[in-house]
Amino acid sequence: MRTATLRKNKPKASPVQFLLRALPILIVVLAVEYSIGQRFLVGRDDQVDRCLPGKSIYVIDTANKDIWRGDLIAFRAERMAPYFKDGQVVVKIAAGVTGDHVKVDSQQTTVNGSVIIEGLPLAGKLKQPSSAFKRDETIPPASYWVTGKTLNSFDSRYWGYVYDHQVIGRAYAIF
Repeated sequence: MRTATLRKNKPKASPVQFLLRALPILIVVLAVEYSIGQRFLVGRDDQVDRCLPGKSIYVIDTANKDIWRGDLIAFRAERMAPYFKDGQVVVKIAAGVTGDHVKVDSQQTTVNGSVIIEGLPLAGKLKQPSSAFKRDETIPPASYWVTGKTLNSFDSRYWGYVYDHQVIGRAYAIF
């Protein structure tokens, strides 16, 4: 013979009791989101002709501005028309840092004697002779020489240095 078990309904928590229980969790979730949301930015490169091929999604660590040669660097464009508007976020490779020697001629760009990229293919589009971009100098303090990986990258060969005040942070290619 089966006996029926009667279950008593658990009393429902009042809205105030629910809020008191949920409040600590909500505070932790909001604090984590605020911390991560302030530190990291996610960017997408929607250009057809990318200077960093193969990757189009980047995470930018705004708390890490310790940039070394070879790192990806995110910065705000200044004086980079017609390709980038002032203030636009750009990601490039920091090919040279303060104190490095940069040499640009019509054949190639070198940093500390190592070839970084070939030629000046955008000189014609910019309506300038290749000789207008010639350089042989040392990167000044608080500055970076940036480049892409493709010949058609619009980079420091054409507009010069990225300065510390432009740097948003170190970038990481995700996808």
